[in-house]
Amino acid sequence: MEDLIMKIIDIEDRAQEVIRDAKKADRELDERIRDDSRKLQDDIARKVEAKNVTLKQIEEDDAEKKIAAINESMEKHLSELEEKYQKNKDKWVDEIVSNIIER
Repeated sequence: MEDLIMKIIDIEDRAQEVIRDAKKADRELDERIRDDSRKLQDDIARKVEAKNVTLKQIEEDDAEKKIAAINESMEKHLSELEEKYQKNKDKWVDEIVSNIIER
């Protein structure tokens, strides 16, 4: 009978050890899951930031190209207007004076 009691106590001790090991493994798994989750979130945040930087640079480059094209077009038009003015200024002055005198 005493052997039976000792075997039951031994089985209970081993069962308690298995339960402790299972709880410890569960805590370690929870900790690893939290760490992995944090790492994934950090990785995603870094990738998003890198993508934002890249997109910002692309947008700035595109804006600079558009500004350069607008400035080039403006300079061309100003040059054309200046050329037209230089060609026609005397004629326009004569026409204006003539219109004033005829009235």
